[in-house]
Amino acid sequence: MSEPEQQSCKAAILGPLSLQSVPPLLSSKTRWVYAHPYDPSLLVKVHIPRLPAEHSSGLQAWFSAAKDYFLYSSGIVRELRHFVESRYRDQGLASSRICPIHGVVETDLGLGLLVSAAKAADGSLAPTLQVLMDNRELNAPRVADLRALLSSMVGSTLTFADMNYENLVLEHAGADNERFVVIDGLGDRTWIPTQRWFKRIRQRKKHHFLQRVERRLSSLGYD
Repeated sequence: MSEPEQQSCKAAILGPLSLQSVPPLLSSKTRWVYAHPYDPSLLVKVHIPRLPAEHSSGLQAWFSAAKDYFLYSSGIVRELRHFVESRYRDQGLASSRICPIHGVVETDLGLGLLVSAAKAADGSLAPTLQVLMDNRELNAPRVADLRALLSSMVGSTLTFADMNYENLVLEHAGADNERFVVIDGLGDRTWIPTQRWFKRIRQRKKHHFLQRVERRLSSLGYD
């Protein structure tokens, strides 16, 4: 590839990106997730606007706008901060299993968070723990790897505010090097970051999630 072609490719990847005309791959309570239009190894997470209703006014309008800004800014800053901390402060298994965040990118839907796309061996998006459990596609090696990751998450200093079955996926599923990774849920999602400030609260939430997973695994015959 010539230097002008390389520069053009780099500019296309870094944006601005046009996403309005394509449907998102996934959506959560606060964000849409899009395939990067020029690089299949990347995803773009974009804030879902929650602006004040047209008829709202005064304190109601202010609160709605403040909540929308909090979700917008915290969704980006929170994940970036905790991703940096995972690479700097915590060098254990948990940090190595957090999907890389590459920064922010301009889109026609606002700033987007640029992240690596965890894929299965066939090139599709990696299956979530929820899907694997529902379809009974776990096995002894997969369960062992899952437990190792969960144990390291509990033992780490990192904050995983939104721990659920959708935020853990089996990367390289179907290949010899398949492994569970964390794709979302870093940091506090509340106005007051109690988990980041108080270790006891942070650890209690992690233990509760670990116990919930173990109960589900037990129901599937993995004691």
